[in-house]
This record gives sequence, C-alpha cells and structure tokens, in this order.
Amino acid sequence: MLALLFCPAIQAAPREIVITATRNATGEDRVPAGVTVLTSKDWEKTGALTVREALERIPGLNVTEGGMAGNKVSLRGMGNGSTLILVDGRRLAGEDSPQTMNVYELNRLNLDRVRRIEVVRGTASALYGSDAMGGVIQIFTRKPGREGGYAGTRTGTREKTVYGGFSTGRLGKLDLQVDAKLQDLRKETNGGYSNFYGPRRFLDITGTYQFDQSRSLEFGASYLREQLRQDTSAGRLPMHGYSTAASREWNDNNRQDYHLRYSGSDARNDYGVLLYTNRLGKESHTATPFLGRDFDHSQYRTWGADVKDTYTANARHTLTYGAEYRQEKAGGTRMGRGTGNYRQEWDSGLGKPWSSAQVETGGAYLQDEWSLGSSLYFVPGLRYDHYQSSGGRWSPRAGLAWKMTPGLWVKTNYGRGYRAPTIFELYARMERAMGMVYEVDGNPDLRPEKSRDFDLAMEMQRGRADGSIRYFHNRIDDSIRTRLLGFYGGRLHYRYDNIRQAKTQGVEAEGKYAFDRRWSLGAGYTYLDARNRQDRSRLTGDARSSGNVELSWKDGGAHPWTLTLDNRWYRDYLNDDGRQYTYSLTGFHAVKDLGHRTTLRLGVDNLFDKQFGPEDLMGIYGRTWTAGVEMKW
Repeated sequence: MLALLFCPAIQAAPREIVITATRNATGEDRVPAGVTVLTSKDWEKTGALTVREALERIPGLNVTEGGMAGNKVSLRGMGNGSTLILVDGRRLAGEDSPQTMNVYELNRLNLDRVRRIEVVRGTASALYGSDAMGGVIQIFTRKPGREGGYAGTRTGTREKTVYGGFSTGRLGKLDLQVDAKLQDLRKETNGGYSNFYGPRRFLDITGTYQFDQSRSLEFGASYLREQLRQDTSAGRLPMHGYSTAASREWNDNNRQDYHLRYSGSDARNDYGVLLYTNRLGKESHTATPFLGRDFDHSQYRTWGADVKDTYTANARHTLTYGAEYRQEKAGGTRMGRGTGNYRQEWDSGLGKPWSSAQVETGGAYLQDEWSLGSSLYFVPGLRYDHYQSSGGRWSPRAGLAWKMTPGLWVKTNYGRGYRAPTIFELYARMERAMGMVYEVDGNPDLRPEKSRDFDLAMEMQRGRADGSIRYFHNRIDDSIRTRLLGFYGGRLHYRYDNIRQAKTQGVEAEGKYAFDRRWSLGAGYTYLDARNRQDRSRLTGDARSSGNVELSWKDGGAHPWTLTLDNRWYRDYLNDDGRQYTYSLTGFHAVKDLGHRTTLRLGVDNLFDKQFGPEDLMGIYGRTWTAGVEMKW
C-alpha cells in the first residue's frame, strides 16, 4: 500500500459505477462498503467455466469446492446462509438447509450469458433484509441489444459444452434475446468421491419493450434442467469415524424462472417495479448395498414483488426507498410429517411422508446518500422486515466515505444484520440413506441469527496502480447449526439449534498494477480469524489466510494473444473434520483473437496436479485442461 503512494501521480482513471451496494447507480468512490466488480474480461482470461470459478479470486469470499456436495459460498467467514445471491435483483428458489443453501447455485447459472458480477462484502440487511448478513453477490445478465449473436464450444477434462445466443435488435419498440447452453459434465474422482457429473441444459428468453426514452418493460423466462450422478466408495466419515457403504446417487432437477420489470425515470426520480416467481423441483435416488434404495422429492417456490424509487432531492441528498413482499414455499419428503399438507409420496414402489410449509415476508427500507461537501459522503440506511416465522426486525446501517486527497479514500461502515430461520430449519423431518442413514429434525423454536458488523478501509488509485486494504469485525449471536444428538440403530441423528456465538475478524487487500500496455499484475489477500466466542475454537470451512497472484501479458498485434499465469494459495484451511490443510493451485491460460470476431481459449488448471486423499473431503480433482472457440456476429 505504501508503494502506491509513490507511484507516478498520473491522472487517475474513472472509478467503477456500482449498483448493489446502494441499490442505485453510484460511483465506487462514494460507496463506503467493500465492493469488487467483475466483467467477462476478468473471468475469460483466467479460464473460468462457472460463476463459482469466476469468483475464486475475490478477497474475503470463500467458494472452495467440497468433496461430497457443492461448494462454499461464504463472505468473511459468515457461512453459506449469510450470503445473498441475486440475479438481476431476483432471489432464486433453492435448497434452504445450512449445509446445502447456495452451494449449488453458482454452478446452476449460465456464465456465458453473464455480463457483470458485483460482490458487496459486509452486512447489507439494511437494504436486502434476511440472508445478507455477510454480504451480497449480484449477477447481471446480458440484455437485448443490437442485432447479432454468438456461438461457441468447449471441451476438456471437466466438460463438453456448446452454447450460443442471438439478439433480434429493435423490432419497432421491442428487443428480444435468446440464450441456450448444452453442457455435459465429465466424471472426476477425488479419493472415494466423484463430482456431480452428467448433462445440464439452459434456455433463457428476455425482452424489452421501450414505451419511450424514459419508460420500459422488461420480461423474461428461464429454464434449467440437470440430470447428474455422484458415486461414493465405502469408507469412514472423518468427522465421526462411522462407516459408510458405497453408494450411487441420481439427481433430476429442473428450475423455471419468470419475471416482469417496469422501469421509468424523470428529472428527479428513477423508479421500478419488479414481479417474479421461480420454482426448483428436485428428484433424487440412491442405491446403497445392505441399505437398499432410497429417494427424495422436493419442491421450492418463491414469489416476489419489489418496488423501488431513487429520488434526487437536491445536490446533497439522494434518497433510495422501497418495499418488498416475498412468499416462499418448501415441501418434500425431507419434511416428513414435520408440518402441514401431509401426503404419502411414492416412487418405484417405495413410500415416504411428504409435507410442506409457507412463509411470508414484508419489508420496507430507506437510505440517504448525503454529500457533506466535495470530498465527504455519508450513507445511512434503515430497513424493517416482518417475518411470519420470527416477527419484526430492524436493520440499521451507516457508512462514511472520505476523499482525503485525489486518488486516496478512507471508508468505514457499521451495521446490524440478521438471518431468519428457513422452512427446513424450522420443520424438517428428514430420513435419508446416503452411504448410511441420516436423520435431521427441524426446530420451530429457533431464533433468528443476529450480527453486528464494522469495517474500516483505505482505497488508493494512483497512476497505473489501484489498491485497497480493509479491516472487518463481525459478532454473530444465536448462530443456527445442526447438533449431533447421537448414533444409534445404525443412524446419525441431528437437530437444528441456536448453539453458538461467533466472531469473525480479519483483513482484506487487493491491488492491480499495469506496468505498460502489455504487462499487468493483480493480487489479493485475506486474513480471517473466525472463532466460537464461547470456547475460542476456530470455525470450520475457511482458511486462516489465502491469496492469489495473477500476471498477464498481451502482445501488441492486431489480433493479440493474452497469456495469464495465476496462483491461488490457502494456509491452514480447517476442514469439517478438524484437519488443517495448506496448499496452492497454479493455472495458465491463453486467449487468442483470431480475427473476424472469433476467439480461441486454451488453459490448464492445477498445473502441478495437487490432489487429496479420500478422507480429506476436498473437491480438488487434479490437473485439468480446457480448449474452446467462440464466434460473434
């Protein structure tokens, strides 16, 4: 950071415009929260194939892949359930247990139709309510534009994929965009576990009707289907030492997503109304020697309405206010007889109890972007939510951004967040054979998780250098976790309880430097101290420190090569079984402009073939390669 102060005092480049941090298009220099913005240029040069991989290099964000299911999606050590994932402002229906919440979502999104990703670190409950205690990841997708299209194909160790899309351009007042993708995930094994492998299909249709220059109506429909398998060999669970049998699981999942958004603006207002609904249906089957066959059917539905206006009162005050209503419904055999609408579900001669429950939420918020002069910005906000399951909750937040000198900012934030218990945590009655039999019970007496968040940052932009360093401190009360009740009758029995008070604190740093037009260097670092406040033990699932370094070179030709060498490292990663791991992963990627709007991409990940044993439950599958070509017109 000191080196940045002595860089040549060249005119700084314009700062990014960000939306998620304030729910309003705001210059990054005026946003107190920690924000990282990624565009397709960022993930194309590192060879990312999924949204999860595109996010791997963001400080403070843990998206490491697990060996048995999905991946982590944890900001600042706050856990999977404390990170809110939005797609163009919409929440998506999905799994709602702490073990599965968000863990599959980043791989279910079609990266080839994503144009931008914003990650806000730190509590955002004052704007978004529950589930945003750790922060927000918002995915912005392609919108209909000028007439044209794209098509591409990829192959490699991990997948075979064809994808494409086209935009009609303006048809009177209407624009349409269609995107599709066919993906075949190849089988990879890590000790005794395989990844989820098989076909995944995407279809997305979006359109915009432009009434005039200031008013428009956007509509869209999306479909996803994935038919995936996973194989598990016989062994022992490292965290408990209990034996498991070899098993195979088949999954047939599908999602439908529909939305309608009206937007308008005038001299002082920028307003919008968003209506959406989506559904995730899941069917899974397992076959295990001695335990026989088992199945699971689940459905998750979300209906939402969001009204927002940004009002420019004068040169000093910009008010953003709105209201949100959401109805969530979850049902399935994992609910057993835990709640209402009970029925018996049958599959291939097997019967299991099915029940479902519904939760309604309403909220309203107000935020002021207050300019206290040419170099000081104060952003207070307040939101009230009423949850059917846990009552009312106020979430305040205040942030300050001070421009000390040209290219140097100091920022600080304080806020309170919360996460309401999910339907599954409240009402689950799960019995599932997956190598052995698991029983998980919900708890209708659960209290919401609560947090207090503080951070302090310095950001610099000077000449060809850009960097930031940020200290954060979070306190979490009434953390919801599964408690192991015992092992009896060949079954592991768990129940959800408010069992923990936790604290996470640490430092995030990131920086970029362009040596010239050809060479550039980027780096990020996170130090995280995440502990149980009662017994001072470390929380599992995160590294004590992690970082990445990325060196890029671009030749000066008319159709250039771009070469990128990157390294990600993790120190003292604490797995769920209490073991610590220190390791690094190196990748090399090349992008070649072939002319005529055609691009060739080649890459190798895990260059030195780092692997783990079956007892480690680490989702790292050795060296992989990929090659692809894309054409635009």
